[in-house]
Amino acid sequence: MRYFSVLLLMITSLSGWAQQLYPISIDNEAKATMRDGVVLRADVYRPRSEGSFPVLVERTPYSRAEEVREAAELAAHGYIVVCQDTRGRYQSQGVFYPFLNEAADGYDTVEWAAGLKGSNGKVGMFGGSYVGATQMLAASARPPHLAVVS
Repeated sequence: MRYFSVLLLMITSLSGWAQQLYPISIDNEAKATMRDGVVLRADVYRPRSEGSFPVLVERTPYSRAEEVREAAELAAHGYIVVCQDTRGRYQSQGVFYPFLNEAADGYDTVEWAAGLKGSNGKVGMFGGSYVGATQMLAASARPPHLAVVS
């Protein structure tokens, strides 16, 4: 994720967009309810501002708590950032079966994220390793608000 964060900040700096640094707020343990009723937990980092912002989603089996610094940095640069534990991992409900539920859970999470307070409706997903698989499988389900995967 470090590479993605640096690349994203460079692109936004070059484009002149999102150069303002915002104070942030964090909603720990936000609940995203999947279509089968399973609740997945996420931390949501937001710029404290009246504007609307794009959302970046990372769904991870490795613990969302590992992403605090980078999520806060991205939020300070004008993104709402969602770090979510995948099904059956850490504080998320359900049973973890690698890859089995990632398409449906990814779709549901993207659509949930698009509806968050302050969202402009555009959602991107990012991350590598298993996290990369979560975004590719989500993209295969074609959620309407998914704008980019990286």
